[in-house]
Amino acid sequence: MFLMLCAGHAMGQAPESSQLWRVAATSLAVPPALQVGPLAMAWNPAAGRQSGALSGGLQIVHTSNVLGLSGFLGGITTSLGRRAGIGVALGRLDVRDLVRTTTSPSAVGGSIPVYTQYAGLGGQLHLGSFGLGTMLRINNEQFDIIRATGATLDFGIRWTPIARLTIAAATHFLPIDFSKQVTTDYYAGVEYLALRSLSIGSVAANVLARYGIGYRSYDALEHTIGAGILLGSVFGVNAAVTRESAFGSHEWRPAVALFLKVGRYAVDLASSSGLNDVGATYRVGLSIDFIR
Repeated sequence: MFLMLCAGHAMGQAPESSQLWRVAATSLAVPPALQVGPLAMAWNPAAGRQSGALSGGLQIVHTSNVLGLSGFLGGITTSLGRRAGIGVALGRLDVRDLVRTTTSPSAVGGSIPVYTQYAGLGGQLHLGSFGLGTMLRINNEQFDIIRATGATLDFGIRWTPIARLTIAAATHFLPIDFSKQVTTDYYAGVEYLALRSLSIGSVAANVLARYGIGYRSYDALEHTIGAGILLGSVFGVNAAVTRESAFGSHEWRPAVALFLKVGRYAVDLASSSGLNDVGATYRVGLSIDFIR
């Protein structure tokens, strides 16, 4: 499979192994286009200016041994006045425990290096209720002695046409020449604040309903239905189920995430059944508002 992922490509597109980021995306209990926070711009470039004036975050992704993936996603965003912002995103995924063998199952030599990584620079512009963003990424991969590098340019929007309603859309690993590639994902989502200031004991809670869709260049679709409950600005729970459709088969994938914020610090914990139900995916993250 990984030999296929590392097939030849042009410099103006993401390497084939960037498709491994779809595994990391399975742990998102909020559709990618609707992500918020300092790491959100990695999924939607228009969402990078949702927290403090200077914010940063780091997330660790880990899968079961069936898939054997582990890695991280990090980023920093800052405001440029009231209407603009910029940010940097870094990501890397490694395939664990791949070894060389000969005629026996015993390992020969060291492990085989297999990874995909990127560094991205993004910017956002906010005009009232409408936000627009873009991110340029330099992508790199290695499979043993095979290496590849390519550049992508993503775009995103985030719009609140009326109170309580948010609409968002974004590309992920879009080739610079806008050609059709299997590495590209197209995301869209709608979020509605269904209940505002719902009294739960002495805490006011907000309940959100969400729908998201993801499209891949080989006619694969994902439909996500989810909800979230936020207790003030301190604690939140998000849950979603995603229906994967590709090559005539269908799978349902659940995901749940917890959010806890104390002062300038926020912690995220998430888990899902994983892509095509072949192994669980876990995510833990920490974000900090350095300047509010």
